Order: sequence, then C-alpha cells, then structure tokens
Amino acid sequence: MSTGPAFVSREQINQLSLLTFCSTNDYQIPDQLLSCSIPQFQKILTFASKLLDLEKDLEHEYTRDLLFAEYLKDIKEKHSDELISVEKKSSSDMNTKLHSLVTKISEMESTYKMYLAESESKYEQQLKAVQKQLSIRESEISAYKSELEVQNQRETKNLSKRISELEAELNVASKSESIIRDKCQQESDRLIKAIEQKNMEIITIKEGILQQREQKLALKEQELQTKIQRQSSSVLRGHDGEHFFANIAKEKMNWDLVKAPTFSCDYSSTINNVLSLFEIKNYTNSIPQTEVTKFIRDMKMHPEALIGIFISLNTSIQGRNPTNPITIEWIHGSQCVVYIQSCADLDIDYTFAVIDQLIKITGVFNNIILCNTAGSQESTLQSRIDQSRTALDKIISRGGKLMKKMTADKKQQIELIETNTYNNIAEVCSQIADIESLKGLLLGEYTEPEVEVEPVVILTDQPVSKKGKKSAK
Repeated sequence: MSTGPAFVSREQINQLSLLTFCSTNDYQIPDQLLSCSIPQFQKILTFASKLLDLEKDLEHEYTRDLLFAEYLKDIKEKHSDELISVEKKSSSDMNTKLHSLVTKISEMESTYKMYLAESESKYEQQLKAVQKQLSIRESEISAYKSELEVQNQRETKNLSKRISELEAELNVASKSESIIRDKCQQESDRLIKAIEQKNMEIITIKEGILQQREQKLALKEQELQTKIQRQSSSVLRGHDGEHFFANIAKEKMNWDLVKAPTFSCDYSSTINNVLSLFEIKNYTNSIPQTEVTKFIRDMKMHPEALIGIFISLNTSIQGRNPTNPITIEWIHGSQCVVYIQSCADLDIDYTFAVIDQLIKITGVFNNIILCNTAGSQESTLQSRIDQSRTALDKIISRGGKLMKKMTADKKQQIELIETNTYNNIAEVCSQIADIESLKGLLLGEYTEPEVEVEPVVILTDQPVSKKGKKSAK
C-alpha cells in the first residue's frame, strides 16, 4: 500500500470540476460515502477541495518566506541601483540638450537684433524721404493758395463789374416794363374779344346742333311709339315685315314683289324667268310647322311656281336646324323650297345673292328637265340634282357661318369706332381746357381747370347695330 498522497489534480471544465485521485486495487470507498445522499456528497467534496486549496496556500507561503526572501532583497537593491544610474543618465542628457537649446536661442537673439537694427535704419531713411516730400508738397500748396487768391480777386472784380452792368440793364428793363405791359394788355384784350366771339359762334353752332338732335330724337320717339303700337298687333307686325322685305328686295335686287290673288302666300314675282313665291313671317316666337305645311300645299297647287322662299325675319323655324340659317328642300319632283331663319341677323346683300343664285339654278334644272323628254335621262338628271343639292347645302351652310362672322366683325368695328370717337372728343375737351388755363396764365388769373367730358351721342339716319336693324324692320 502506497504512502503518497491520494489527490492528484483538479481541473475546471466550464461549470464542472474534475478531481483525479490515485488509488490502489485494494482501496475501497467508505460505506458512509456510498450510503450518503447527493447533497451530503456534494458538501464532502466541497470540504475536501477547500482542504486541498488550504494545503496549496500553505506551501506557497512557505516558499515565499523561506526561499524567495533573499532573492527579493537582491532584486530590490539591484532595482535601486538601476534607478540611480537612470537618474544620473537622464540628468546628463537633459543638460546636454538644454545647452544646445540655449546656444541656439542666443544665436537667434543675435540674429533678431541685427534684423531690428537694419529695419530701424531702413525705416528712418524712408521717414526722412517722406518728410522731404511732405515739405515739397506744403510749398506747392502754399504757392497754389496764393495763386488762387490772386485769381479770386480778379474774378471778384469782374463779377462786381458785371453786376453793375446788369443793374444798369435792369433799370432800363424796368423802365420799358410798363410799355411792354400795356402792349400785352392790349394784345390780351384783343385775344379775349376774339375768343369771346369764337365762343359765341361755337355756342350758336352747338345750340343749332342740339335743336337738330332734339328734332331727330322727337322723330325717332314718334317712330318708336308707332313701331311699338304696331308691334303689339300681330297683323300689323306681319304687314310691317312684308313691306320691309319688299322694300329691301326692290332696293337691293330691283325685284317687284306683288300680291297675286291666285296665291295664298305673301308675294310672287318672276325673277330670272322663274316664277317665285315668297312667304315672310315676322313672329316673336318660333315659326310653327303648320305654316310650313300650308306654304308647301300652296306650292303643290301651283306647279308653275318652280321655287318658294320661306323667310322668318327674327326667329327660327320648327323642324329646321337653327345652326344652319339657310336650308333647301326639293318637293314634288321639280320644285325647290328655300328656308331662311332669322333673316334680320344675316347680311342682307349675301342673303339676296344666295336667293338669286338658287332661283337661277332652279330655272336651269327645270329647263334641262323640259328639254330632255326621254325617260332614260331622268335618273341621270336626278343624280345630278342630288349631288348639286349636297354641294349647295354645304355652300349655304358655309355662307351662313360667314354671314354670322361678318355680322360679329361689323358690330366689333362699330364699337371700336365709337370708342375711338369718344376718346378723340375727350382729348379735344382736354385741349380746350389747356387753352383756357393758358389764357388765364397770360391774364394773371390762372385757376386749375375742371374738365368734364360729356358722353358722346352719335345720331345717324340709319341704325348701326343689330338692334337698330330689327327696330327698323
């Protein structure tokens, strides 16, 4: 049985402690350890490990007190000697470095003193040169001042002489002032008389113009009252519309529109060797379809009338597109009906030109139909009529749009002319006020002018706007 220690080593692996023991084959674990519980076994192991740690600490303390005591003493003495040698060496090195620095600083100080001496001498030389230039400038300034004083004295003498001459001229001018004032007074009196005479003439002319305006306004008022009375009656309004269209047709195209007892329409006339019927409506509302049916029935009863013109002066026609003011329709094989909506809003010359061309085209087609009695050409002529009808509808639609555009342009130009006329009259009034203020300035009675521009009233024999056209019609 061995007498050596049973404990060999202890290793720590993470949270586990691995204990190694040396044992013999005949060694047996005590029964108390085998029969104890796990907590008791853990306490036994913990106590054993503490005993082992205490054994190690005792060995280390013995080694430190006995074996290393003298070694530590030698090390301390050696360390003190090294510290002394290091201090001596560092002090000697510091002295050598300080000596070099001191010598360098002394050299720099001597160099700086030499530089200061050179700079001081240089600045003294520059200061002497500046003082010399300053003395030269002061002498020049004194000479210039003396010259200026001499020149000022000379100019003062000239000015005093000129003042005396001007005083003499002023005395002469004051003597002639009364003469000039008398002449100006005479001239102003003459101008005032002429202006008063002109003003009287202008007032007389204005009074005549105002009387003419009053007479024209009275006539216009009577005409408007008559029109209002006639407009209140549908029969009188219809007669007025018929007479208006007949007069315009006579004036523009030299057409003689007559009332024939054999026709129920308003007028009939032979234009371009073609018998034409005219129906004029002066309604305030849209033309009903019954009037159109009655007109078509009248044309059917008179096949010798090749074309019929159905005209609405102020309103549209029911059953017709209001955006196309002029439309055509072929009825009964050879008769053409032309519908004109809101004729008063269209250009009169263009409208009558379209009517004249449609009458000519209708006459030409009917002549061709009469001359060609063969039935084989009827389909050809009908296709030509259909093609020409389409083209004619397009031309009439374009013409209607053109008439509307021309009417709008005409209205815009009239408004522009009225605006320019008003501005010109305002400018004339402003110039008259300037003349009056200038007259007051000449007479010594100047006052601030108060210009009042009167509104412009343009009276003409014929109306210049769309409303004027409608009222005349």
